[in-house]
Amino acid sequence: MIKVDALIELFFKELPFEKRVEKIAGCGCRYVETWGGGDAKALKDISDAGKQCGVELISIVMNLASQDDVAPIRKENIDRFVERMDRYSDNALAAGCKQGIVTTGQSVGGRNHQEQRSALVHAAHEAGIKLAKKGFRLNLEVLNTEVDHPGYFLDCPQEGVAIVKEIGLDNVRMLYDIYHMGIMTGNMTVFVEQNIEWIGHFHSAGIPGRHELFNGETNYPFMLDKIEKAGYKGYFGLEYMPLLPCPDTLLKTMEYLSGNQM
Repeated sequence: MIKVDALIELFFKELPFEKRVEKIAGCGCRYVETWGGGDAKALKDISDAGKQCGVELISIVMNLASQDDVAPIRKENIDRFVERMDRYSDNALAAGCKQGIVTTGQSVGGRNHQEQRSALVHAAHEAGIKLAKKGFRLNLEVLNTEVDHPGYFLDCPQEGVAIVKEIGLDNVRMLYDIYHMGIMTGNMTVFVEQNIEWIGHFHSAGIPGRHELFNGETNYPFMLDKIEKAGYKGYFGLEYMPLLPCPDTLLKTMEYLSGNQM
């Protein structure tokens, strides 16, 4: 069965991270991920708290889309990018986490698409080789440029798969965010079924608004069923901005994803 995880920054926000883990576990969710990655102690605190209540930290963010100085589409960043991937993966692995999310960065004015794409492939390949020795995976994130991330370089899932194929490493895959790709392309079920081997992680949120999954246009129980039948055995992340209070929002979301009617 697909393992549902919660983005720890978005739930029980009044509590410190280690307390959030306990509350998330109480909602029936046994996995968490974080937008953080640079603070080794914070990751270890999340992991240690999880051991007390049966929750695993399963993913971190390796770089933010706004961080131009480590954006892998900039060829001058390769050394800084690889060093960041190396250091953050060490942070994650010390907390028992074996994968991280990579953003491409914002498109660079004055540089053509192919130049930036080539830099991305080269940087991800170099980092991927280094991290493969540790048993760590990178998931390259595709985002929507229509609503949330104007100017972001990688907004096409077909291009994301093509880049992952060109990188050619088993430990570099694509993050497929159903919210972002629902906005950009639609036709999500067919894409997932045809490309599941290149997808390393999923994210989700309701369309429109990026709120609860059960208050949007996407039939998430249907999508989960198709993802599972396609052979996916990884994690499915809840990365939405709750309108309902906690714990109600997570309890209702977990019930909804189980196939129960709201």
